[in-house]
Amino acid sequence: MNPLSHRRAVRRGDRKTLRNTASIAAVLAACLTLSAGLARATDEKLPWGQPSDMAAWQTLSLMMAPSGNPANHTVEFETWANDQDIYTASPHFPAPGTPKQLQPSRAAPTEHGGPHALVVTPNACFTPADAAAGGFPANGCIGEEVRRNFASYQYIVSNGLNSNAGLVRAFKAGLKVDLPADAVEFKGDWVRVVDLIAWIKRTEGLTITRDYVHDNYYVATATAGRVTDEFALVGFHFATKQIKNWVWADFEHRLNPGRCDTIGCHDDFGAIDPDVKPRAAPNQNYGECRKTPALKAMMANAGLSPVWQNYCLKGAEIDFIQAGGKPQLLGNSVIERIDAKIPIARSSCITCHAYAAFNREGKPGLLNFTNSNPIGKVDEDRLKGYVRNDFIWGIANLATR
Repeated sequence: MNPLSHRRAVRRGDRKTLRNTASIAAVLAACLTLSAGLARATDEKLPWGQPSDMAAWQTLSLMMAPSGNPANHTVEFETWANDQDIYTASPHFPAPGTPKQLQPSRAAPTEHGGPHALVVTPNACFTPADAAAGGFPANGCIGEEVRRNFASYQYIVSNGLNSNAGLVRAFKAGLKVDLPADAVEFKGDWVRVVDLIAWIKRTEGLTITRDYVHDNYYVATATAGRVTDEFALVGFHFATKQIKNWVWADFEHRLNPGRCDTIGCHDDFGAIDPDVKPRAAPNQNYGECRKTPALKAMMANAGLSPVWQNYCLKGAEIDFIQAGGKPQLLGNSVIERIDAKIPIARSSCITCHAYAAFNREGKPGLLNFTNSNPIGKVDEDRLKGYVRNDFIWGIANLATR
């Protein structure tokens, strides 16, 4: 098979199988620190001295490597369990051939007030909460998926943290939820290819074709609502449990309009230009984020398709505040700004997820942050009467059953 055919075969993967890869534990990492002042401390390192940007790309190289299944050509993260596999009465590993199912953003605000409330429109794609923020087509379709590797799956299910009854038992027993060091969580947003083409033309004046999308994006067949079509991956987060507060990394496709708006983009390891400043006018094209020779060598040795060179590390977090005391910020222009209507200036993965908790009735603490999304240090008063769920907002799924 020639390289181009192989890349297209990998991108056509539309099925997911759960399995654990022991080697992931050896290099799970990611994060660098962003500040509220549109700059971040340089050369952030994990406790053992590894530069966080390098660790982020190592984790990505494992997650996006071919999974080895010749039947469906999936990449590694697509073999993990999704929320629909876990938060159910009968949790299970997804079997080979399971179609990709996308969902609305769990963080999208609704008329019910909570940031993780869920409203599904039957027979339709999921429309974004704030398309205008990124110039996205008003009737365009965005779908989200959340994946958890075997270490996460096993801990959640074994401790009964996937059901209300299990959470009641955990609260009564005084369980301190603490996932193992090899746990990895993934969230990705996908845009229907026809909407992606219209979006890029509308905001950047670029005319791209379906073939161009296949050659420059990771593409899969998926179902959103009851609409099945080709979707392109435009942005994703992942978090790894290598430190107690997890480490968080965010990636966006190079063509995402406004991907570096508000807080800029920062990558000391993988980008030729390590610090990209935000522009005054929103939703512009920020360029290709050219890769360093070191990153290219890492990706080639991991067997990654060249398509992944089109994705850019935007930044990451390892703490709630920076050295100067300002809140750390990290937000994705699609996942937060468009899909969930969360301004990047009020976006912090680590702070938001720190409020993931449940009470004695097994109900998740869906906090009302409709007008002020949490950043900076955690307000402990808001967690009184709750047990922290180790930064995992998957328990929000329980409120929808």
